[in-house]
Amino acid sequence: MIELVAFGEVNPDIVVTGVGELAFGQSEDIIGVTTMTIGSSVAIMASGAARLGVAVGLVGVIGDDGFGAFMLERLAERGVDTSLVRTITGGRTGSSVILVRADDANDRHILTDFGVMGDLLATDVALDQLPDLRHLHIGSWFLQTGAVAALPQLLKAVRAQGITTSVDPNDDPVREWDLGLPAALVDVDILFCNEPEALGLARSEAGRLDAARQLLARMPTDSPSVVVLKCGAEGAYALTREGAWHVQAPVMDVVDTVGAGDSLTAGFLAARLSGEPIGEALRLGVAAGSLSTQASGGTTAQPELGAALELARTLKVTHEPVLPH
Repeated sequence: MIELVAFGEVNPDIVVTGVGELAFGQSEDIIGVTTMTIGSSVAIMASGAARLGVAVGLVGVIGDDGFGAFMLERLAERGVDTSLVRTITGGRTGSSVILVRADDANDRHILTDFGVMGDLLATDVALDQLPDLRHLHIGSWFLQTGAVAALPQLLKAVRAQGITTSVDPNDDPVREWDLGLPAALVDVDILFCNEPEALGLARSEAGRLDAARQLLARMPTDSPSVVVLKCGAEGAYALTREGAWHVQAPVMDVVDTVGAGDSLTAGFLAARLSGEPIGEALRLGVAAGSLSTQASGGTTAQPELGAALELARTLKVTHEPVLPH
């Protein structure tokens, strides 16, 4: 049974910590810990959701190489169904090298090898093979070059079957913030974004909450649409047409913030699939994202449900019945 499908890129992250100022010219520096772990927004999210007890499957493409084999093995260990991941013979699995600053673990630079990411198609989501599907999540919209033209139609078809949808756009490398996503929001039930993404998609300079409000106005009116605004150490906001919720992130000794936002997404979706209201879903999301920062890599410290709930119960939810401007 797969109740949640995560659609997007599948690649490992090579996380390099303790990085100072970079200099070329054959120079050599001593850094912190380097690890290879499950990477990509959707794979990290799927791993986190599985850790929280959700029956989750991944739709993506890999090459028949060592990186691809690594991803399949590690995802299976985390309880993610990879039967819908397509392998391209002779292809090169994408990968990302993540450089984490020595003096600020919240700041990083990501170097991505696209590999076969562009070979993923919207038709890789075989709805006739997913009788138990309840929710479709699409990640890294602006990297899905082979699928993006058909993703609006996929979202519409999925919602027509009573399946809810979400999108986490992630960054747009060309900073145009389009590729059909603003128009496709009419079929997106939950939109996850950070401040730069919200401002980019809304084409707004008025502030993150106002940008989130503008995006919410484009989303479905036949469902309780939500914009989840991820704000790092400030926690997260959830905006609906009934108001705004906020949960402050707890103070943590942060090791690595890579994937924290994806773990937050996993917690929020896990709670909503369990029937929890917006405020409780936001608490679980912030708890899951916060706990994930306690080890290097995006998945190493992702919590099981009990640990996430224990922290979530300590977090305060504030609610404003009127949307902020």
